[in-house]
Amino acid sequence: MGQSNLNPFLREGLDIIFVGLNPAKGSSDKRHYFSVNQAFWNQLFDSGLISARVDKNYADEVVFGTSEINYCNWSYGITDLITSIAESNSNLISVSEDDCNRLSDLICAFKPRAVILLHQKVVKHFLESLKMDVPKANVGQLGNLIDGCNSMFFAIGFPHGNTIPSKDKVDNYIQVKEFLLNR
Repeated sequence: MGQSNLNPFLREGLDIIFVGLNPAKGSSDKRHYFSVNQAFWNQLFDSGLISARVDKNYADEVVFGTSEINYCNWSYGITDLITSIAESNSNLISVSEDDCNRLSDLICAFKPRAVILLHQKVVKHFLESLKMDVPKANVGQLGNLIDGCNSMFFAIGFPHGNTIPSKDKVDNYIQVKEFLLNR
């Protein structure tokens, strides 16, 4: 485990905040989110959340740093449940109540229209901190989880390295897009 070199893409007026568990070592070394594997960016394209294919080596700057290829010019951001640790093996990551409280406070402060929890460990620990039942992986829409916060939460499987088919993840991204269109 090492110190992360990634800075979250967060600002006022976000339509979607993507929440990972922690920065992967390779992404931290490259200083770009999801820069080790193209799957995440392909899933966003296949769902229509972005209108052009982007290279993983700089995609975060385009998708999270601007809105030019984002559907309806929506504004996307990204952070992690644990922002300080760079590690690719999620089994080595321990989540604390403070991590969950920090994320809850961040979401309440930024008030994105949608929050996508990208890893089952994020879903598990975050929902347990809210005293809620934990659903199975890649379930899609979870509902409004934080009292006084209108953000809609979604659970979508991590883009790669699991048995969940990419199509199922894409279907859930389409569900997010349809939710935002109808809201």
